[in-house]
Amino acid sequence: MARAAERAGLPYSLSTLSTRSIEEVAEVNAGRKWFQVYVWRDRGLVKEMLDRAAAANYEAIMITVDTAVLGRRERDVRRGFSLPPKIGLDTILDGMLHPGWTWDFLRAEPIQFANVKGASVGDGSDPVSLSDYVNSQFDPSLSWRDIEWFASNWPGKVMIKGIQTVEDAVIAADMGIDAVILSNHGGRQLDGAPAPVDLIAPVADALGGRSEIICDGGVRRGSDILKAVALGANACMAGRAYFYALGAAGEQGVDWVLNFLREGLERSMALSGVGSVPDLGPGLVAKRRS
Repeated sequence: MARAAERAGLPYSLSTLSTRSIEEVAEVNAGRKWFQVYVWRDRGLVKEMLDRAAAANYEAIMITVDTAVLGRRERDVRRGFSLPPKIGLDTILDGMLHPGWTWDFLRAEPIQFANVKGASVGDGSDPVSLSDYVNSQFDPSLSWRDIEWFASNWPGKVMIKGIQTVEDAVIAADMGIDAVILSNHGGRQLDGAPAPVDLIAPVADALGGRSEIICDGGVRRGSDILKAVALGANACMAGRAYFYALGAAGEQGVDWVLNFLREGLERSMALSGVGSVPDLGPGLVAKRRS
């Protein structure tokens, strides 16, 4: 994914709980890199990861603030989701029905949280429930003081991911945060949370350009990017789209989906009579009445 992002000229964001480390990604991507970081109780470990990211030339951190506690993710509960996956009777039966996947899984390296491997927080080498992991390591007392701590311990740009109100976006801008990322965590945290696209215009009006605005979530086509930028976003982020592509066709699949999004954006702009990104404006978007 990191290699594909560099080829496409896009920043790549690496998760704290990724299966490849900060350094491994830096070795294969000389382009723009961001490090997504959580507010953990163990600040010593967080500071260590920030230092590693800075040493590896990551240009920004992305502080995720919408997982102070984990939402009740019904599918995870129903399926007993854990990392690495637990092997049970249903897994064996499913593996027999998909022998190619099973062979790849058996030959692959163990699934571990590469950035914290060997640390006291647990590294994923033993099966662990995601909800148990989050609830034991994430800090539910998250506040703006934590954002100040991150800013004082990071030399580059600071972004906040998980902004869901205009008021919080304004506070972030007042603090000098470089970018606010409007996100509801893919709809997996809080039922009824606002769609990021609905927040773009009011946040843009309130910030007046003091911080960049990134829309995270729901991007499946280039026309989705056009709408978000027209409403006032500076950029969009995508997760599911490239994960699906990666699962279906590997690295080439990620290349394909990034090109699909780029071509879709260019085509949508051309068909809308727009010659350049700065010409995009809210007049292109009409909201359907409910």
